[in-house]
Amino acid sequence: MALKTIEPEILQQICEALGVKSFSRPYAILIDRGDLGTVFTYLPLFKNEYSALPLQLQKHVYCIDKGRYGLIGFVPKNFEPPDGGALTSVSTVYNDMGTLLELTYTTSEHEKPYVLENAHRRDKLLEFAKKKKIPLKTVLRSRI
Repeated sequence: MALKTIEPEILQQICEALGVKSFSRPYAILIDRGDLGTVFTYLPLFKNEYSALPLQLQKHVYCIDKGRYGLIGFVPKNFEPPDGGALTSVSTVYNDMGTLLELTYTTSEHEKPYVLENAHRRDKLLEFAKKKKIPLKTVLRSRI
């Protein structure tokens, strides 16, 4: 799942389409419900602002949640644990169909495993673990 940040030229076009000089509202942060790590930072749009945009500009807006829209401003390049520790291990649980059911990790600062729920952060963690050769424990759970 790739998230694209908004380019300044597109942001200017969106401002012009909405009839505002600039967005003076603060950025919001979407965090992973599992470990409270940053998924991305976004500039919120109101529902009426989204519907007022022309179609070519609506394609740059993400639906953050039901009725919540936003322009992505920042996406972490690598996986970043929220406690700032070094990643020490990663555990995955798959079902018999190959679907990832659970992804947890531990850090040097915290022995209790953190659970990841956000798909984007899961992808980043698996990429990071593979790149840094972090031990990966995989469990297969079958339905009984």
